[in-house]
Amino acid sequence: MITPIKHLTKSYLFFLLAFSSFLGTAQLSDLHYLPPMKQGQNNAGIQNQAIYLSTPETTPFNVYVYRGTSNTIERTITIDNLNPGVWTLGNGDNNITLVDNNNTGVVLTNSGLRFVSAGGEKFYVNYRGKSGSQAASLTAKGRQAMGTNFKWGGVPNKGTHSSKSNTLGIMATEDNTTVVLSGYDPGCEFRVGGNRAGITANSHTITLNANESFVYETYIGNTHTQAHEDGWIGASIVSTKDIVISNGSINFGSQDGQSHRDAGIDQPVPINKLGKEYVFIRGNGNTNGLTEFPLVIATADNTHVYVNGSTTPLATIDNGEYFKIPSSYYSSNSVGANMFVQTSKDVYAYQSMAGSSNLYTQGLNFVAPVNCLLPDVMDNIPDIRNIAGTTVTGGLTIIASVNTADSNVKVFEDGVEISKPASDPVAGSDDWKTFYIPNLDGDISVTSTGPMAIGFFGYNGAQGVAGYFSGFDTVPEVVLRINGGVEGECFSGSSIFEASDDNFDAYQWYFDGEIIPGANSFEYAATIAGDYYVRGTKGPCTYDSQTIKIFYCEPDVLIEKTVDKPEIVEGETATFTIRAENLYFND
Repeated sequence: MITPIKHLTKSYLFFLLAFSSFLGTAQLSDLHYLPPMKQGQNNAGIQNQAIYLSTPETTPFNVYVYRGTSNTIERTITIDNLNPGVWTLGNGDNNITLVDNNNTGVVLTNSGLRFVSAGGEKFYVNYRGKSGSQAASLTAKGRQAMGTNFKWGGVPNKGTHSSKSNTLGIMATEDNTTVVLSGYDPGCEFRVGGNRAGITANSHTITLNANESFVYETYIGNTHTQAHEDGWIGASIVSTKDIVISNGSINFGSQDGQSHRDAGIDQPVPINKLGKEYVFIRGNGNTNGLTEFPLVIATADNTHVYVNGSTTPLATIDNGEYFKIPSSYYSSNSVGANMFVQTSKDVYAYQSMAGSSNLYTQGLNFVAPVNCLLPDVMDNIPDIRNIAGTTVTGGLTIIASVNTADSNVKVFEDGVEISKPASDPVAGSDDWKTFYIPNLDGDISVTSTGPMAIGFFGYNGAQGVAGYFSGFDTVPEVVLRINGGVEGECFSGSSIFEASDDNFDAYQWYFDGEIIPGANSFEYAATIAGDYYVRGTKGPCTYDSQTIKIFYCEPDVLIEKTVDKPEIVEGETATFTIRAENLYFND
C-alpha cells in the first residue's frame, strides 16, 4: 500500500520566538463571539436554546449583545456573581444562532452574536440547546478564540438519518478578511441554499467584513459517504485577519449503519494556542468504545501520539490527519476513569463522551491542554443541570495538580461546600490527578490552591450533553517574528532562533519532536532543515513554543519507506508505506 503524497506549502524562516503568559480564568473575557451554525433538519437537533452568562464579579454590570453587523444593542443583560443572566432565544433555525438552508453557504450580515461588557468586566458565555431527544453545550472562548489559523474539528459522523450533518460557522472581527477553507476530502460537498452540493471545489475562499458570518454544512442525511463521515475533520481554515469559529455536528452518531444521533458542538481556539499534553476523563458511556474516546488532530507532519506515559507512539499522523484513541486506554471502564495523552507536536484535542450507556446520549468537548497556568477558580457554572429547559442528570469532572491537597480542591453548590470523593491518579503523569463528582445541582463553583480544569456531562432520556469550562487563555502564547533575512528566504546553512526575554530557568530545543542533546541555551543555530521548537522551564512549569519549519534553498525531497513486517514467507502479505516530504522552500 502506498500512502498519498502530500503537497506541502512553504512558510517563513528566521523566526524570533517571544513567550508571553496569560494569567486568569479560562473562558473569562470582556468580549465573546458566537458564530451561527447549521443543523441537518430544523428542530431535529436543537429546538429550544438559551445563552447563560455568569461572572466572578460581585458588583453588577451590563453586558451588551449585538446581532450580526448591527451596532444597535439587541439586548442588555445585567449580571453579577450571585445573579447570572439567561437569554432564551427563538426556537430552531432562528437565523441568529442556527441558520436555515437559505442562509447556508452565503455571506450573512444578520446572524451570529457578540457579547461586550460595558466597562471591560470579564464574564462567561455558555450556549445550551436541546430538542426532544438531543442536547448540546458550547462554551465561548472569548478573545482567546480569535485567530487566523484553525482546523475543522469534531468526531466521525457515522450512520444515516435525515438530521445528520456537520457544521462550521465563521465570524469575522475586521473588514476585508479573506478566509480559505482547504485540505478536506475531495469528495466533500458543502451546502449553498437548497443545494446540498453547491460547493464541490477542493478549496473555497470567502471575504467577510467585521461581524459578518459564513456557515458551511456537509449534509449526511440518508445518504452516507466516507467523505462526509470524516473527510472534513482536519480541514484548514486560514484567514488574513482574526476570525472566530464554532464547529462540530448537529446531529452525529458513532455506529455504522445506525440512525442514533445527538448534537455535539464546541468553539475551538487557533493553532497557536494549542499544546502537547492532555488529560481526559471518561463519561458514562458503555464499554464498546463507540461513545467514549478522545480524538486528536495533527497540525504538523510526523506527529507522534503517546498514551499513559508510554515511550512508544500509539500512532503517527500528519498535518490535518486525526487519530481516534481507543477507549480501552482509559484507566477503567467506569465513569470518571482518566487517560493521559502526549504528542510530539501541537494538536487539537476533542472528546466524545456519553451521559448514559445509550449510544444516542453523546456529547462533544474541545479540550484544553494541561499546563501550570490553568486557573485556580471556576466561579461559576450557572444552573448546571438546566439545558434550555431540560433538567439533566450528570456529573462534574476536575483535573487538578498532584501538588494540591485533595482538601484544597473545594466544590460549592449554590454557595455551600459539598463533599467529594478522593482523587484518582493519572497513569504516566507526575503532575495531574482527577475527580468525578456526580449529581450536582444549581450554580456550581470550584476553588483550588493550584491549577485545575473543569468539565461537565449529563443526560435526560435520549438527550446527552457535555461542556468544558477551563484552560484556554492560560496557554502561553508564542509570537513569531522574522529574525534577520528576508521574508520567504530559504535555509542557508545556519538559522538563529531565540527565546526572547531570557526569563526562563532552563531551555531545551527539539528537532522533529526529539531532544537535541546539549541545546540548552535561550538561542539555537539550526544546521539542517526540519521542524524545531523550544521548551522553557520556570519553577515546576514547562512551556513549549509553536513548532517552526525551515527549508532548503535547493530542491530536496525526503523519501521514507517502512514495512509492517521484518520478513515474510510465501503466501503472506507485507504492507509498505512510502512517505514523501518536500524540503525545498518553494512548493
